[in-house]
Amino acid sequence: MNNKCPKCGEKLNPFYLKQNCPHCGVDILYYKLDERLEADAAESLRQEMKLKAFKDTIISSAFASPILIIRFVLFFTPLASTCLPVYKDLTLISLIMGIIKGSLDTDAYLLPIISMALVILLSLAVIVSSLFSSTKHGLIRNLIFSAVNTIVLLAFAFIIKNLGIGWYLTLLIYLLEILLHFVADRIIKKKKDTER
Repeated sequence: MNNKCPKCGEKLNPFYLKQNCPHCGVDILYYKLDERLEADAAESLRQEMKLKAFKDTIISSAFASPILIIRFVLFFTPLASTCLPVYKDLTLISLIMGIIKGSLDTDAYLLPIISMALVILLSLAVIVSSLFSSTKHGLIRNLIFSAVNTIVLLAFAFIIKNLGIGWYLTLLIYLLEILLHFVADRIIKKKKDTER
Protein backbone atom coordinates (compact mmCIF):
# COMPACT_ATOMS: atom_id res chain seq x y z
CA MET A 1 0.00 0.00 0.00
CA ASN A 2 1.14 3.53 -0.80
CA ASN A 3 2.09 5.36 2.42
CA LYS A 4 1.41 8.82 0.95
CA CYS A 5 -1.76 10.86 0.76
CA PRO A 6 -3.08 10.73 -2.82
CA LYS A 7 -3.98 14.44 -2.71
CA CYS A 8 -1.32 16.33 -0.75
CA GLY A 9 1.47 13.75 -1.06
CA GLU A 10 2.35 13.93 2.64
CA LYS A 11 3.84 10.81 4.14
CA LEU A 12 1.55 8.66 6.28
CA ASN A 13 2.50 6.30 9.06
CA PRO A 14 2.35 2.69 7.77
CA PHE A 15 0.03 1.89 10.67
CA TYR A 16 -2.29 4.85 10.03
CA LEU A 17 -5.74 3.27 9.61
CA LYS A 18 -8.09 6.24 9.59
CA GLN A 19 -10.05 7.09 6.46
CA ASN A 20 -9.10 10.78 6.23
CA CYS A 21 -5.62 12.27 5.74
CA PRO A 22 -4.38 13.92 8.95
CA HIS A 23 -2.71 16.69 6.88
CA CYS A 24 -5.37 17.80 4.35
CA GLY A 25 -8.46 15.89 5.52
CA VAL A 26 -9.23 14.26 2.18
CA ASP A 27 -10.97 10.86 2.16
CA ILE A 28 -7.99 8.65 1.24
CA LEU A 29 -10.06 5.70 0.05
CA TYR A 30 -12.43 7.60 -2.27
CA TYR A 31 -10.14 10.37 -3.56
CA LYS A 32 -10.34 10.34 -7.39
CA LEU A 33 -11.92 6.88 -7.27
CA ASP A 34 -13.52 7.34 -10.70
CA GLU A 35 -10.14 8.09 -12.31
CA ARG A 36 -8.52 5.11 -10.61
CA LEU A 37 -11.36 2.82 -11.71
CA GLU A 38 -11.06 4.10 -15.30
CA ALA A 39 -7.29 3.52 -15.23
CA ASP A 40 -7.86 -0.01 -13.90
CA ALA A 41 -10.44 -0.69 -16.61
CA ALA A 42 -8.08 0.62 -19.32
CA GLU A 43 -5.23 -1.53 -17.98
CA SER A 44 -7.54 -4.55 -17.86
CA LEU A 45 -8.54 -3.95 -21.49
CA ARG A 46 -4.86 -3.63 -22.50
CA GLN A 47 -4.04 -6.94 -20.80
CA GLU A 48 -7.04 -8.59 -22.45
CA MET A 49 -5.92 -7.35 -25.89
CA LYS A 50 -2.37 -8.64 -25.27
CA LEU A 51 -3.74 -12.05 -24.32
CA LYS A 52 -5.98 -12.12 -27.40
CA ALA A 53 -3.03 -11.17 -29.65
CA PHE A 54 -0.92 -13.93 -28.06
CA LYS A 55 -3.70 -16.49 -28.57
CA ASP A 56 -4.24 -15.35 -32.17
CA THR A 57 -0.50 -15.67 -32.88
CA ILE A 58 -0.43 -19.26 -31.62
CA ILE A 59 -3.59 -20.23 -33.51
CA SER A 60 -2.42 -18.64 -36.78
CA SER A 61 1.04 -20.19 -36.35
CA ALA A 62 0.10 -23.78 -35.59
CA PHE A 63 -3.60 -24.51 -36.01
CA ALA A 64 -5.03 -22.28 -38.78
CA SER A 65 -4.97 -24.95 -41.49
CA PRO A 66 -4.70 -28.75 -41.77
CA ILE A 67 -1.08 -28.48 -43.02
CA LEU A 68 -0.11 -26.42 -39.96
CA ILE A 69 -1.74 -28.98 -37.69
CA ILE A 70 0.09 -31.84 -39.45
CA ARG A 71 3.37 -29.94 -39.09
CA PHE A 72 2.70 -29.35 -35.40
CA VAL A 73 1.94 -33.06 -34.81
CA LEU A 74 5.07 -33.99 -36.79
CA PHE A 75 7.21 -32.11 -34.25
CA PHE A 76 6.32 -34.74 -31.64
CA THR A 77 7.22 -37.74 -33.82
CA PRO A 78 10.98 -37.75 -33.01
CA LEU A 79 9.92 -38.96 -29.56
CA ALA A 80 8.32 -41.95 -31.28
CA SER A 81 11.15 -42.53 -33.78
CA THR A 82 13.72 -42.69 -30.98
CA CYS A 83 11.73 -45.59 -29.52
CA LEU A 84 13.10 -47.59 -32.47
CA PRO A 85 16.80 -48.55 -32.43
CA VAL A 86 18.73 -45.31 -32.88
CA TYR A 87 22.31 -46.40 -32.24
CA LYS A 88 22.83 -50.13 -32.70
CA ASP A 89 20.21 -51.61 -30.33
CA LEU A 90 19.75 -48.51 -28.11
CA THR A 91 16.24 -47.06 -28.03
CA LEU A 92 14.76 -44.30 -25.91
CA ILE A 93 12.81 -46.91 -23.94
CA SER A 94 15.86 -49.13 -23.31
CA LEU A 95 17.82 -46.03 -22.31
CA ILE A 96 15.19 -44.94 -19.79
CA MET A 97 14.78 -48.48 -18.42
CA GLY A 98 18.57 -48.88 -18.13
CA ILE A 99 18.85 -45.63 -16.19
CA ILE A 100 15.94 -46.58 -13.89
CA LYS A 101 17.33 -50.06 -13.20
CA GLY A 102 20.90 -48.80 -12.99
CA SER A 103 22.02 -51.47 -15.47
CA LEU A 104 23.08 -49.10 -18.25
CA ASP A 105 26.81 -48.65 -18.80
CA THR A 106 26.75 -44.86 -18.98
CA ASP A 107 30.45 -44.68 -19.92
CA ALA A 108 29.94 -46.81 -23.03
CA TYR A 109 26.68 -45.11 -23.95
CA LEU A 110 27.55 -41.53 -22.99
CA LEU A 111 27.47 -40.09 -26.52
CA PRO A 112 24.24 -41.88 -27.52
CA ILE A 113 22.64 -40.68 -24.27
CA ILE A 114 23.69 -37.08 -25.01
CA SER A 115 22.50 -37.41 -28.61
CA MET A 116 19.06 -38.71 -27.64
CA ALA A 117 18.70 -36.08 -24.91
CA LEU A 118 19.49 -33.39 -27.48
CA VAL A 119 16.93 -34.87 -29.89
CA ILE A 120 14.28 -34.43 -27.20
CA LEU A 121 15.39 -30.97 -26.03
CA LEU A 122 15.89 -29.54 -29.50
CA SER A 123 12.56 -31.00 -30.65
CA LEU A 124 10.89 -29.16 -27.77
CA ALA A 125 12.65 -25.96 -28.88
CA VAL A 126 11.28 -26.46 -32.42
CA ILE A 127 7.78 -26.98 -30.99
CA VAL A 128 7.93 -23.75 -28.98
CA SER A 129 9.43 -21.83 -31.92
CA SER A 130 6.69 -23.07 -34.26
CA LEU A 131 4.02 -21.54 -32.03
CA PHE A 132 5.31 -18.14 -33.16
CA SER A 133 5.66 -18.88 -36.89
CA SER A 134 3.35 -16.02 -37.84
CA THR A 135 5.58 -13.40 -36.19
CA LYS A 136 8.04 -11.25 -38.14
CA HIS A 137 11.03 -13.63 -38.17
CA GLY A 138 9.07 -16.85 -37.65
CA LEU A 139 10.36 -18.71 -40.72
CA ILE A 140 14.00 -17.84 -40.07
CA ARG A 141 13.73 -18.82 -36.40
CA ASN A 142 12.03 -22.12 -37.28
CA LEU A 143 14.67 -22.92 -39.90
CA ILE A 144 17.51 -22.15 -37.50
CA PHE A 145 16.10 -24.43 -34.79
CA SER A 146 15.39 -27.24 -37.25
CA ALA A 147 18.80 -26.85 -38.93
CA VAL A 148 20.58 -27.01 -35.57
CA ASN A 149 18.54 -30.09 -34.72
CA THR A 150 19.52 -31.78 -38.00
CA ILE A 151 23.21 -30.79 -37.77
CA VAL A 152 23.48 -32.11 -34.21
CA LEU A 153 21.91 -35.42 -35.25
CA LEU A 154 24.31 -35.72 -38.21
CA ALA A 155 27.33 -34.77 -36.09
CA PHE A 156 26.57 -37.51 -33.57
CA ALA A 157 26.10 -39.98 -36.44
CA PHE A 158 29.65 -39.31 -37.65
CA ILE A 159 31.02 -39.76 -34.13
CA ILE A 160 28.99 -42.76 -32.95
CA LYS A 161 28.26 -44.67 -36.19
CA ASN A 162 26.31 -47.97 -35.68
CA LEU A 163 23.09 -46.26 -36.79
CA GLY A 164 19.71 -47.91 -36.40
CA ILE A 165 16.41 -47.38 -38.19
CA GLY A 166 15.28 -44.88 -35.55
CA TRP A 167 18.16 -42.57 -36.48
CA TYR A 168 17.25 -42.62 -40.19
CA LEU A 169 13.58 -42.07 -39.42
CA THR A 170 14.42 -39.13 -37.13
CA LEU A 171 16.57 -37.57 -39.85
CA LEU A 172 13.75 -38.00 -42.36
CA ILE A 173 11.35 -36.31 -39.92
CA TYR A 174 13.75 -33.38 -39.49
CA LEU A 175 14.09 -32.91 -43.25
CA LEU A 176 10.31 -33.06 -43.64
CA GLU A 177 9.97 -30.44 -40.87
CA ILE A 178 12.28 -28.08 -42.78
CA LEU A 179 10.20 -28.52 -45.94
CA LEU A 180 6.97 -27.95 -44.00
CA HIS A 181 8.36 -24.72 -42.51
CA PHE A 182 8.40 -23.25 -46.03
CA VAL A 183 4.91 -24.56 -46.79
CA ALA A 184 3.60 -23.23 -43.45
CA ASP A 185 5.18 -19.82 -44.08
CA ARG A 186 3.43 -19.60 -47.44
CA ILE A 187 0.08 -20.55 -45.85
CA ILE A 188 0.53 -18.00 -43.03
CA LYS A 189 1.43 -15.20 -45.45
CA LYS A 190 -1.49 -16.04 -47.73
CA LYS A 191 -3.88 -16.00 -44.77
CA LYS A 192 -2.51 -12.62 -43.61
CA ASP A 193 -2.96 -11.18 -47.11
CA THR A 194 -6.59 -12.32 -47.30
CA GLU A 195 -7.33 -10.81 -43.86
CA ARG A 196 -6.15 -7.35 -44.99
